[in-house]
Amino acid sequence: MTSTTVPHPDPTTVIADIRRRAAAGTLPLTVQILQLLGASMEIEARLTAAEAVFPGITHLTDEKPAALAVYRVSRRNIPYATFTTREAAHAMGEAWLKRCPLPEGTSIGWVPDNSDEYVDEDLVLFGPGPDDESVTSIRITVLPVLVDYDPDVEG
Repeated sequence: MTSTTVPHPDPTTVIADIRRRAAAGTLPLTVQILQLLGASMEIEARLTAAEAVFPGITHLTDEKPAALAVYRVSRRNIPYATFTTREAAHAMGEAWLKRCPLPEGTSIGWVPDNSDEYVDEDLVLFGPGPDDESVTSIRITVLPVLVDYDPDVEG
């Protein structure tokens, strides 16, 4: 006698089918179905919130560990805050700089150390002259968040 393995359906497809049938009125809305739909909506909301904090976190697989980072804002080499997005770190650094009076015609920009994805950046003042450039004391340091400890990797 041979046994056959029945593949498990994708839960996302099953939930989508239940929603579609419930919306079309072709599925009786029992207490269990309503509880399932409510629970799936809550899980999706949590996944959306997690994705907003750490983009890519909801798409992890066993073959691909998380490549996450946090962004530490420091001023004069003193760390002040750590954020989950580069944008939030930029906003804090720029807010600090705007507390100081800047010369007329001065613009600001973030200058990366190199072209890597997880690269540190300095907040730089440009102008008002064409060759005027000065680095402020505000810096974003990118800190990778590791999933596991690997004694074979230098750290």
